[in-house]
Amino acid sequence: MTNQEIINGLYLELLFVAVILIGILFINNIVLYKQKFKDRISIMLFTSVVLGCFEILWAFCEGHPDLKALTYIGACGYMILFVIFTVLLNRYILSRFDRLPKSKWATILFYIVPPSVFSVLCITTPWTHWFVRVDEAGELHEEILFDALFTPLMILYVLMAVISAVHYAIKGHNGYHATKRIAYNMIVFGVLIPAFYIMEIVLLGVDSKYLALNLAVSVAMVYLTTNVSTHTLLETRAKVEATEADLRIGTQIQTSMLPLTFPAFPDRPEFDIHASMDPAREVGGDFYDFFMIDEDHLALVIADVSGKGIPAALFMMSSKIFISDHATMGGTPAEILERVNKLVCANNDANMFVTVWLGILEISTGKLTTSSAGHEYPMININGKYELLKDKHGLAIGAMEFAKYKNTEIQLKKGDSIFVYTDGVAEATDANNQLFGVDRTLEALNSIPAEAAQKDVLAGVRTAVDAFVKEAPQFDDLTMLGLRYNGPKDINATEDAQ
Repeated sequence: MTNQEIINGLYLELLFVAVILIGILFINNIVLYKQKFKDRISIMLFTSVVLGCFEILWAFCEGHPDLKALTYIGACGYMILFVIFTVLLNRYILSRFDRLPKSKWATILFYIVPPSVFSVLCITTPWTHWFVRVDEAGELHEEILFDALFTPLMILYVLMAVISAVHYAIKGHNGYHATKRIAYNMIVFGVLIPAFYIMEIVLLGVDSKYLALNLAVSVAMVYLTTNVSTHTLLETRAKVEATEADLRIGTQIQTSMLPLTFPAFPDRPEFDIHASMDPAREVGGDFYDFFMIDEDHLALVIADVSGKGIPAALFMMSSKIFISDHATMGGTPAEILERVNKLVCANNDANMFVTVWLGILEISTGKLTTSSAGHEYPMININGKYELLKDKHGLAIGAMEFAKYKNTEIQLKKGDSIFVYTDGVAEATDANNQLFGVDRTLEALNSIPAEAAQKDVLAGVRTAVDAFVKEAPQFDDLTMLGLRYNGPKDINATEDAQ
């Protein structure tokens, strides 16, 4: 076995190791870090793997006369994919340093036209021999366009990325730590290729210079893709952790705006009230509220904002403030909703909306006046069991500026109660996509003892929902509010005296 054959065998082994390493990085990126295939790092890693496979095919088949076609396929596939890789690398690096061309035509002329023309010429090489030629012995020879087009095109894209990295590193931008590390790694990548190329030519005595260049590029690519993908994923993880921290803070702020102290009114024996909210995401769009308008009127609110996450939470907080402010200004629930709706529509550039159920209880008489802006029908217990109350509905708040709302009056007697909720209760879904539904909600309510406290009523409904959905994930916020009317204070005082 000649020295050249030994070197060629070693070259193949190193290529095989390089492809495996990059393949592991690609799988790690998709499986472990849950990155999408269309992610730029994933595309670069995948391109590197396929490029390496074509290079292995080229190196393995070269020198075998009966495998000339496969040698052409391997060489041409390698050259096309290497240009594509350098284009992807160039765009990724320049985008990190904010140096991509702003003009659409510049992008087309620089990133689309040269690779496209190169690919067409490369595909026709087996017949035209413009880039390479395989002789009768199966040996591959470089032709005029290899040095005149392929090498300059590769150097152009890589050199631009290296120069941008050097400029970024020298200027000392206060960017992400990962971006700085990527800039340094890009510089090292630019140094590794000529360094390994010269070292291989001098020490190994490789006769075919393109073999040394390919090996140098492969080693440098393993270094670059390993470091770039690692730093990018670490940066992504840091951003995700920062976002999660912001969401947790948002949850704390949102939760702090809801009444959380129970018993809410320990000095008011005329009623028992309890509420709960479990967001599907860390920051939800549902909310509830209750507050004394004056000594004889208690306001009850439950609402469901369109959407989820931070936008819904912000809309929720503003809607809650508007409703409480206008309720304390006076008026019936319908009048309050009309005023709030006009205010929301006047500043609703995001075109969001919120369904609202608003009730005002006159404590001394038990008269409950309600109005609904497209919210779920309440469930009321005035005859010994809970039933669905189909009250008068209006449009959701924020849907139309001049929407009108109607009042519904309910006379509560001692022991009567009302349960209001968001659609996360009735629309809770099990693993078979079956809804919990209104009927199951009523069954859950009616299975709870009549004398149970409202805290236990809500806990009973939640237990029923959890038993139904089992391990299925919660897709919507689950918010409930329950009120039991115990009668006027004078009646309670008389009964206590007796």
